[in-house]
Amino acid sequence: MLLFGIMMAQPMLVSPASAGLTATSEGGHLYPSCRADNDCVLAPIPVGEEVVSGQSSANSFQQEVLTFEFVADPPQEHIVLLSDMLSLLEIDFRHQTEAGSFFRPALDVRLILGQNVNDWSFDASLLPDSNPSPYTLENEQLDLSEGRVLWENEPIRLVLTITLDRPGTWEFNMRGASVVKLDIPWSIDADDVDSDEPSSTTQPRETLFEEIHRGALVGADHDCWSFEVETHEVLRLFVEWELVPIEVEQPHPVPDLITAAGRLSPAPEVVVDDDGESLTITYRWRALPTGDYTLCMHGSPEKIQPYVWSGAFGYESMGPTDPSGFGSASYYPQGAATVGDASNPFTLHGQGFGLLVLSILTLVIFVVFALRPTTSYGLRFGMFVPGVLMLMVGGILHPLWAIADEVQHDDEMLLEDLIDMRLQQLWDVSAEGVPEQTLATHTGATWGMLDGEQLKLKLTIEQALPLDDGRWQLVVPELESLRLDEAIFGQVAKGQTQQTQQGMLESQTVRFVLLAGRSLLLDLLMLEALLVVDEVPESSVFHIDATMVQTQAAGSFAAPAWSTRPSSISAPDWVRLQGSLFPERISISLCDCDLDLLDVTFLPSDGFDGDDVPEQWDIRNADGLLPYGSLLMWCGFLLGIVATSMEVRRSQKAHALASSYRVSKGSDWG
Repeated sequence: MLLFGIMMAQPMLVSPASAGLTATSEGGHLYPSCRADNDCVLAPIPVGEEVVSGQSSANSFQQEVLTFEFVADPPQEHIVLLSDMLSLLEIDFRHQTEAGSFFRPALDVRLILGQNVNDWSFDASLLPDSNPSPYTLENEQLDLSEGRVLWENEPIRLVLTITLDRPGTWEFNMRGASVVKLDIPWSIDADDVDSDEPSSTTQPRETLFEEIHRGALVGADHDCWSFEVETHEVLRLFVEWELVPIEVEQPHPVPDLITAAGRLSPAPEVVVDDDGESLTITYRWRALPTGDYTLCMHGSPEKIQPYVWSGAFGYESMGPTDPSGFGSASYYPQGAATVGDASNPFTLHGQGFGLLVLSILTLVIFVVFALRPTTSYGLRFGMFVPGVLMLMVGGILHPLWAIADEVQHDDEMLLEDLIDMRLQQLWDVSAEGVPEQTLATHTGATWGMLDGEQLKLKLTIEQALPLDDGRWQLVVPELESLRLDEAIFGQVAKGQTQQTQQGMLESQTVRFVLLAGRSLLLDLLMLEALLVVDEVPESSVFHIDATMVQTQAAGSFAAPAWSTRPSSISAPDWVRLQGSLFPERISISLCDCDLDLLDVTFLPSDGFDGDDVPEQWDIRNADGLLPYGSLLMWCGFLLGIVATSMEVRRSQKAHALASSYRVSKGSDWG
């Protein structure tokens, strides 16, 4: 373990700068340059002619088309991950007429990045310009539907087509005046990181098991080492994989540990730890026979990932690679995104039928009194009728409307349904053969909702917490008892993926568990943070109806998160929320032991507060017919009570007067 700690402390190899696009500060800058006629290139530094110019005799009836094609030179040598945004494209082309005026001709731009083709057009100007400016694109969305990864020697070309419609002199300014800037979040030099690669499976490299080894699986490599296994109780193999984009990540099958007789060793216990910065896999064998062994790691085509590995001979003990180091349950860390005052909760209730029944009974009583023939017209129409109307609207129609709004709509999901849908989605895209771009898109989508999809969710809330700015944060009761391990392994069982005969989890299952643990935690964290409303809730039921749109992702390039947002939240507000909410650390550990175990280590952000939550988005409280329906009901109730008491007192006085009149008449007759 001490040896492994030393290995972890050493940094991964850093790729030196090279030609083409790289992840260095200037590695995403390409300058259109012409070294000579018919020799135009995209160079990493400005070279060649400063200005290319010419004369044009074009007119409105006979246009002249100029085409410039720039090819990357030197060609692409790194494997790079392309950003989904074009930072800057600036083309300084000027056309001056014979009268001395500048006009911007029409320009068509085509940028080819590997298999991805992007086209933009600039219209011709109709009015002269005394101070012409370059054609400029800033923060323009790139079409990377053919994949974000640009492989070695793939084409990089810029094609400019300029249409001149009037005579004059044109100039194309280069030498830095025209430029293409791309943000390159990641790149790797395959030859550099693969320097320690053994030759083949038939010629493994001899080594000592407990030494530190560095290398990379490039494509369908087979990296093999031979070593002697000494006497031990436990043999541990530690493999730390460098963080790479999900599109090029190797599948990490269990390495083959082969005896001198050519037999495969029994399947080991496996602990997988993904902390978002590196992936560490520990394999543990018990009491293997001593002797010579060969260790082979196998790659897949069109994948690349550097690694560091080392081994250790030891004895049984407690530690991070021991199953007993895992907890018996992994709960969602509820409250990590809570910014309200938890010491002063406001309890919410559903509409219920109590007030509705009371309103109906009271309405019947009021109607009976109002329709009595002895009731005065002033009292009947001045107080009873308004009170009855208020009671009918506020006490009957309003709650009936609210009760109907609290019912789950046909196209709505519950939180449980959303979690099941998200896990099923991640299970489907983690299968072998699914394009890596598809995997990255679905993994990073907030709540699993892609661009253009609609989230319709019904939530039942028991408490609301007051915020300092007068808003209220809702507390979802289901999150308090949500076990991430049960939900994730339940999806594994539903997917009908069982352990192999050797006791190892299937490769899809390992990939799914790590993806699901991270993605589900981040999804619920974002949902918890966004459950903030402006007014004191009148009902415990809330409806979310949000149309999702594509946006800038948070997290790392290898594990994107929150890459879609509700359209009602602006992009700047969403970026600010992402930056403040994203956890300081997320570590997902999977132990394929006698009992599959999942451990989630979560360290929330300390910079998140109520100011980071957008004020308006697509959440609403289930409400009734009127904003103040309950107040209207009580007003009608009080008005009816007052009218009824007045009618009762008036009736009692009339009876008393009649009785006294009858008594006085009787005495006179006597």
